[in-house]
Formats: sequence, structure tokens, C-alpha cells
Amino acid sequence: MTAAARSKDGLLINLVEEYGMNITNHPHLVARLVPPLPQQAMHKSRACAVVLATVAATVTILASGMASAQTTISNPPLLPMEVTVFPSRDFTSMAGFAKNADVLVQVRRSGVISDAVGRTNATGSIEVNHPGGVCWRNITPDIVAGDTVRITYRDTANNRNLVPPPVKDSGAATNTQNVTAAQAFETGNDTVVVKGNAILPNGSRIPLNRLEVRIVNPEFIDPPTSRISRRDIRADSAGGRINGPQNRPVPGSSGTLAYDLASGTSFTATFRGLNPEERLLAVAGQTRVLGWQQTTGAGDRLGMTIYEVGEIGGPGIAGCPQGSTGVIGATAPNPPVRYIPTALLDASFQANQPSLKDVTVFPERDFISIEGFPAGTELQVVVRRGTSDKPVIGTARGIVAKGGVFEVNHPGGVCWSGQTPNIIAGDVVDVLRVENASFSSGQTQRVVNAAVTRPAFITANGGLQVNGTASDSGAALPLEFMEQRIANPDLVATRIGRRDIRADTIGGRVQNVLGGAGNLLRTGAGDEWRAIYTGLNEVEKQLAVAGQGRALAWLSTNGNGDRFGVTVSEFGEAGGPGMTGCPAPGDTAIAIP
Repeated sequence: MTAAARSKDGLLINLVEEYGMNITNHPHLVARLVPPLPQQAMHKSRACAVVLATVAATVTILASGMASAQTTISNPPLLPMEVTVFPSRDFTSMAGFAKNADVLVQVRRSGVISDAVGRTNATGSIEVNHPGGVCWRNITPDIVAGDTVRITYRDTANNRNLVPPPVKDSGAATNTQNVTAAQAFETGNDTVVVKGNAILPNGSRIPLNRLEVRIVNPEFIDPPTSRISRRDIRADSAGGRINGPQNRPVPGSSGTLAYDLASGTSFTATFRGLNPEERLLAVAGQTRVLGWQQTTGAGDRLGMTIYEVGEIGGPGIAGCPQGSTGVIGATAPNPPVRYIPTALLDASFQANQPSLKDVTVFPERDFISIEGFPAGTELQVVVRRGTSDKPVIGTARGIVAKGGVFEVNHPGGVCWSGQTPNIIAGDVVDVLRVENASFSSGQTQRVVNAAVTRPAFITANGGLQVNGTASDSGAALPLEFMEQRIANPDLVATRIGRRDIRADTIGGRVQNVLGGAGNLLRTGAGDEWRAIYTGLNEVEKQLAVAGQGRALAWLSTNGNGDRFGVTVSEFGEAGGPGMTGCPAPGDTAIAIP
């Protein structure tokens, strides 16, 4: 039901205006569309829903087909239309529009500063500057607070052939809200806190009932260390949401949101009731602030802005144009501490496994995650390519934080020095422990050449399949050293109850689905493979098709099933700086000291 349909006063006027007509000019239309109902029936939600559905359907046809139809751009969008702006990534997501329609998306700031054209999908959705979507044309805009993102229908032969045809230049818009925040942190009194600001265009503060703070970490839903059953926790003026099993609140937990002073725009979100492991996961997660323009009587949020701490703007898909402001220019990497690569422990040798730490390489995002070193350890990370006298293309250095996780080119981590290397299959990643500014110990691993070549699709016989390749050092990688995953957080709301499904050589993991399996098979004699999932219903298959395909590969496995030298290839991800302030991509190589 639309936002207008939920309103009791001016119900029909608002509804028809949403579809491009002013009902006050057409009293005869009301009489024809809505026959009188008994007074008691008007108080029954089912009767109202039937009437409103009839009006909406009829007015859509009239507004689209009549020459006198008005061009309407609703700001904020009226449901079911949604325009959500992610300013940190210069990305926008739109839903609830005509299916398979040609649209124009604009970013407006005293005029149009950039635009994009595309066609909505079979659900009426489209994204700009995000994997699976379209690029901004000519330039990737740096979307900031106050910018308006607008989507309208184009005058094309395709649109004129739609039934009903959408009204040219009609659509919806969202004003980007001025909401910002810093990364979540522990206060030392068993709470996790987020500090931020929320400012209206006139300088006053955004009402608290139009704000929400979220901390997102998929590991929240991995028991037994966490009691949380969802991938995020939330804080708002009503006490937030920290849910456990069966989506019931974790006992004693809350997420409160309040302004710091009686006047002013700075706010504090406070999460209470988390155990030590959950607090670590919260601090390691991504902090987000949601602000919106209006809230309907039914609680629907209209005109949404989502600010994501640590994300960087610019092209969100490979091949999209650069932004107007650019990023920090590339220079040569900083020289690493002096070390001898042959003195490192090779992750592909089983004899080295007892001394190895968890090092995972995400080549599409030029991102590396390291676990297992004590907090306070100083680490040096080096990326090498080839056998020349100048093999070093990337270096990073920093201190392992509380929780034992050290990341490079990822929110909460450190940047690559000088330039962001384009990590590819065959590169070598060295992780060194540094003591007294000198090499102490370390390990090394190759980046495995594993990739999804065709993301999840439904086969002719109704099955679900993913295709890919996997090799190492020129030879096909044994499938026992690989796993394929399809990740979509919306799978949590299905029978599966987890954010991903997995395929491997022993049946994978399709959680909670009787007869569900994910089988990884070789295709022919080369390095090609396919993952075949069975047991999924139609909704779960569609969510899998909409999810992200990933290929996990590793160099060795021990008797406990632990994996060493892991590469995670993520279909559709773009490389380059992974957070604000990191340097641009570069191809300068330097020698090992």
C-alpha cells in the first residue's frame, strides 16, 4: 500500500496526485472510481485496501494514457517509489518504478552535475555506480549533503510500448541529508558508542525520529561467540534493535540515540548489553547513519540517505569514469623493512602450518585481512610481482588493533603506501612481524587464480548454477582446495537463516534446507568448474541470482580442515582505494632493500 494510501485525510487526493492527476479537478472521476461504501466498511483495513488498489490501478492507466496527465516528480518519493542515496560511495539505488522502463538519473546542485541513463529491471529497480548497475556518464559526481538525486522516465520507443506507458519526465527525487558519523568505539564501561552529526539545511538538527545508527558485521550471526541473529545492530530514539534467536531482543540490550546537548547537532548512539565478543564485532563492523526526509503515519521512511563510515567515493564499477575531485595521487610505495623472502614460511608447505597466521587476500578490492597476531604487534605487508630486480608493487605497515585483526585497504585498517596496487593472480603477499624496526618473522603466499566467470543463474531445468575457473602456478587447482559461495544478506530471512550458501566437493552448505546441497564439479579437463545448488525454492533461487558470487581458494589444508594461503575472489567488485584518504592506483615497482 502506498504512503498516500495510508493517509486517512485527503486519501484519494493524495493517491491520484501520486499518479499524475489532481482529483479536485475531476469529481466525476471519483464517483465512477469509488462507489459509496457503508461507513463501517470504511473502517476495515481490508475494504480500504481493495478500494485503494482499484483506484491506484485505474488512475495509473488514466494518468499514463491521457494527454492531460500531469508531469509529477515527488520529493521525497511516494511509495512504492524509493530513491536511496549513498553519498560516501556516490551510489544511488532506486526501486518501485515501472518495470523495464528507460529512465534518466540526475545529480542536481544548482543545475545538473552528472547523470546516468539505464533501464529498470523486471522488478522496477535500478542502481547507479554499483556492481550490477550502470555508470554515471562523463564523470562520477562527488555526492554531498544538499544534492538532489532525481529519476524520471524518458521519452523512448520502449517506454511508449509499455502497458501502461509511464508519463514522460515524471518520477521521484531525494535530497541528500547531512548526516555523518565516526567509527564505533568501546567506552570501557561495557558499551559501544557512535558519535555523529545530523544537520538540516537551515542549520538546525534533524529530528531524532528521522535518524537511525547501524553497525553492520555479518559475523554477528555466527554463534556461539555472538548471541545476535542478524547482520546488524541498530540505535534509534525508541531503544533500537539488538536481536537474538527468533528475532527476540538480546536480554538487557538496547541501542539508544540522543543529541548531546539541549541544542546542537551532535548525537551519540549507545549500544548496551553486548558481551565482550559482540563488542569486538561491533567495533570491527561498519558504522552507518540513516537519515530521511519524512516519516509516514505507518512508519515508512521517505527520501533516504545512508552515510557509510570509511567508504570512499569515485567509480564503483570497473570502467566507470573518474570523479571530479579525484583521490590522492600515486607515488612509489614506501620501501619495506629489510627482509629476505626465502626466510619466510611458505603457506603452501604443510610443514609450516603450525606457525602460520590467517592471511586472506581479496584481489578485486586490493584488500588484505590478517588475523592471529597479538594486539600491539607491528606488521609489514609487501606485495611482489614477478622476478625482476624491482618486484615490490605495494607496501603497508601498522599496528594490530585490539581484537587481533589487521587489514589493509579496508575501513578500519591502514592504506597502502604511495599507491594502491592492483593485486592480481600470481602476485605474492608477504606478511612480516617487525620488532625494533627490523624483520623478525613472517610468512608468504601466492594469490590463487580463482574466479567466478558467470554468477548464479537458473538453468533450463530449474537448477541453480555458478561457473568459474581455478588454477595455481599454471596448473588446475584441485577442487578440494576451493569453495564457491553466493552471498546475499536477504537469505537470512528465508529457511536458510544465513547470509550465504556454499558449494564444495562434499556437498557444501545450504543451511536448514532438507535435501539442500552445493556440489562443486570439474567441467572438462581444464581449470573450469561449476557449482550446482539443489533444494532451493523459487524465492531462494532468485535471492541467490541477485547475490554476489565468490570463489574461495587456498594453498594447503591440515587434518582439521584449516585453510592456509586463502584468496577470495568477489565477482563485480572494483579495485582501487578502499577508504577515504588512500592513494590512487599506481604501477611503480621498487626493489626489496
